[in-house]
Amino acid sequence: MSQLVNMTIQEDGMAFITLNCPPVNALSRVMVTSLHEKVKTVKANVQTRVLIISSSARHFCAGLDLKEQESLSDTEAVKSVQDMNLCFNEIASCPFPTISAINGAALGGGAEMTLATDFRVMAESGKIGFPETGLSIIPGAGGTQRLPRLIGPAKAKYWIFSASKFSAEEALEEGVVDFLSSDEDLLETAIELADEFLKNGPLGLQAAKRAIDGGLLLPLDQGLKIEQAAYESTLKIEDRQEAIRAFAEKRAPVWKGK
Repeated sequence: MSQLVNMTIQEDGMAFITLNCPPVNALSRVMVTSLHEKVKTVKANVQTRVLIISSSARHFCAGLDLKEQESLSDTEAVKSVQDMNLCFNEIASCPFPTISAINGAALGGGAEMTLATDFRVMAESGKIGFPETGLSIIPGAGGTQRLPRLIGPAKAKYWIFSASKFSAEEALEEGVVDFLSSDEDLLETAIELADEFLKNGPLGLQAAKRAIDGGLLLPLDQGLKIEQAAYESTLKIEDRQEAIRAFAEKRAPVWKGK
């Protein structure tokens, strides 16, 4: 039996998590558990420098497995969404850059998953949206919190209140996704983006992400203190000395991640 979620970590530090439950990667409880375990494994691996989440199915992820939800008690249904939230929080707290490569539909929990990554690359034929209010529920795995922080409260309310499905072009215009790709080049486009990050010092990237995420919702003076602490954390690392030597020797630095 094939894995519901596949994982690969390359020698260069590029990691892949691939959703593999055709046709729509519905988020059953087993699927969420498998995804969460794979994210924790990638996160704990010191070799990981960037993560790409993609799908081997026709669609990225259509959200909660509604057939399964129908059979759950209220308590079980709440727990299933709590577990999904914990999984997406695990993605959001990855110390390295994370990218969603979105093909087909990313709806509900699938869209919420992409919001937990740093960047979203979407195929031109893709659709994304939050249909939950059409079922008289709400996005409960980060959608009502991450989407307003990304595009502002009014736009986020329209996306959620309307329960509409938006095209890739509309999502790019609204700022929900960051890059568009042809359908056939989606993964390659995500890899090219990841390659841009791999050229740079992994500990510098981690410090930058820590500073941005840590100070995002704080007053400027507090955010600047977080930035200063993150900067100071990079001063005594070996990679910084390597970068200085490489500059003097007019060559590319060889990063060791320490």
